[in-house]
Amino acid sequence: MTEEQRKERNAQRLTECNPIFRRKVAAILSDLEGHGWRPRIQEAWRSPARQKQLLADGFTKVRWGMHNATTEDGNPDSLAVDILDDGQPNKESSKFLLMLAASAKSHGCVTGIAWGLGQEDRDTIRSAIASRDFEAKVEIGWDPCHVQIGGISVREARNGTRP
Repeated sequence: MTEEQRKERNAQRLTECNPIFRRKVAAILSDLEGHGWRPRIQEAWRSPARQKQLLADGFTKVRWGMHNATTEDGNPDSLAVDILDDGQPNKESSKFLLMLAASAKSHGCVTGIAWGLGQEDRDTIRSAIASRDFEAKVEIGWDPCHVQIGGISVREARNGTRP
């Protein structure tokens, strides 16, 4: 993807996000770009049909997730995005994923970098992020490119809670 295409894609995907979350994601993208990465929002808002298909295909574990949030009138209001390294969109490096997680945390968001891992592996990731050791050898959870708003549960979001 060209740089212009990547930026256009990111700009379009940001329009699908909740306004407060949108500003956080834009800051995360800027952080990563400042370190020489080319972050790409692969996906922001998802329709219920897409979520159902991803669940059936084993790419998600929930029927309704932060990607599915809408405004009261049904417009996209995503509270989650998937951010890939446009240089390696099918195999992000652990360095990119640790930097993504660190930036997300600094902007009040969380990633899936540690999802599905045991306590020791989660602690190793937490320590690497805290010490900014982005070269650390870590196990990676099952959805590391997923970034969502922090402080709101899926249940709360589904019931209309927004930042």
